[in-house]
Amino acid sequence: MSLIGNYGYLGMFLGMVLEAVIIVIPSEAILATGGILASRGIFSFWGAFLTGLLGSVFCAIVIYFMGYFGGRPFIKRFGKYFFMKEEELERSDSWFNKYGMFGALIGRNFPIIRTLISLPIGIMRLPFWKFLIYTTVGSIPWTFLFVYLGYALGNSWILVSAKMSYLKTPIKILLVSLVVIYFYKKIKSKRIKRG
Repeated sequence: MSLIGNYGYLGMFLGMVLEAVIIVIPSEAILATGGILASRGIFSFWGAFLTGLLGSVFCAIVIYFMGYFGGRPFIKRFGKYFFMKEEELERSDSWFNKYGMFGALIGRNFPIIRTLISLPIGIMRLPFWKFLIYTTVGSIPWTFLFVYLGYALGNSWILVSAKMSYLKTPIKILLVSLVVIYFYKKIKSKRIKRG
């Protein structure tokens, strides 16, 4: 609130950049703060929404180019800072071979994944303009939702945010379960083909 209150739209944009660099800063809190300030007449609703969207897409582009120009050596050297190991990149390769750019669109609406998904796309050197379109479209629901919640709830957002924190663990468990099921089916189908 202090960062955004002091520096306006620029502060909100910087907050979104920090969210990408320091993953523990939740983008939903930054976006909701923009919405709260819009409800007070300090920001406009669409100004907060567009700033949040630009910040989100800007970060995705930076991470995409880190992967594009850094490639696999980048993952070997710096992947730990993005919670991504080389073997995880192999898994993401097969995942993107199956789902393509649709994965970029959907992934922009899941915590943590929304930040990291740009890295393997860059490493695979998928077309930039296609990536940009899918990332922008995929970022709209997340950005709009949290700016709107901040706008509609005002200071009550803090109470809602505290309640929502209880949902983070079940969401993480669900995501891990889906990944495990996916790879279990993959391994099982390979064994059937060999057998």
